[in-house]
Amino acid sequence: MLKRKLILIGVLLLLLTGCSKVTGHSYFNDHISTIEEHLEFAEWSFLVEQANNLKTLYDNQQWKLQLLGDEGEYEGLNESIHRLIKATEQQDTTQAKLELATIKVIINDIYSL
Repeated sequence: MLKRKLILIGVLLLLLTGCSKVTGHSYFNDHISTIEEHLEFAEWSFLVEQANNLKTLYDNQQWKLQLLGDEGEYEGLNESIHRLIKATEQQDTTQAKLELATIKVIINDIYSL
């Protein structure tokens, strides 16, 4: 019985990691790309909104991130998103770019199974 449960969990994890749309990898990458594009034009009100939308996406996908990554990764992602929100609110281009780069690395690490 325990062996069946472990096999079922393994199959579910394979399905989650095999489909990027299901796990949210492409959602994160698309959202980050949008923020990067608008950061070049310093559209700050839009960037604040998009940074908050990224936080909402994180909140909605958190359980999947917890399955795929370790605690340090998904907590680091959460912290970086919060720093991105503050950087966009303060209109700090350098800090926003730094946090976006950090977020991209963490996302790629989590989904690099």
